[in-house]
Amino acid sequence: MQNHKPLRASTSLIAETRFKAHGRIDMWMQDNSLHYDATGPFNEEVFDQLAVAQVDFLNTLTISGPWTSIVTLRNSAMSTPGGIKRYTELMQSPKPPELIPVATAFVIAPEIEGGRLMTAHFANIYASINRPFKAFETLDRAQTWVQSMVLNACAAS
Repeated sequence: MQNHKPLRASTSLIAETRFKAHGRIDMWMQDNSLHYDATGPFNEEVFDQLAVAQVDFLNTLTISGPWTSIVTLRNSAMSTPGGIKRYTELMQSPKPPELIPVATAFVIAPEIEGGRLMTAHFANIYASINRPFKAFETLDRAQTWVQSMVLNACAAS
């Protein structure tokens, strides 16, 4: 992906719906990884905002070649059942091939509330869409893994 200017997007910039969004998700592109800084806990309204912010943001980028996503969770990984359902629906919705990362890593430090519990939910969601997924305790380890996934995708094409 080419990113010539520092672009950022955030769920906090999207108008709220009927109910107040809980959680905040900021995003930016760095090299060939789309980074999400996600502060929880989360409800379905924040994922509705994410759907809008993400599409708007991705449409500002020039995509060339394989890319990945890295989600760094802060404060809490917990979500309401409605939030988990909505995130699953968003992930399973059809997308153009160039808007699909080759892999997704989550950074969930040991002190993140509900990190272990929610990792299983995230793993199931990504398995349902056949996207490689792993959770790591540090950003460095996540970045190493996603870069290996980019290299594998480049070698396969």
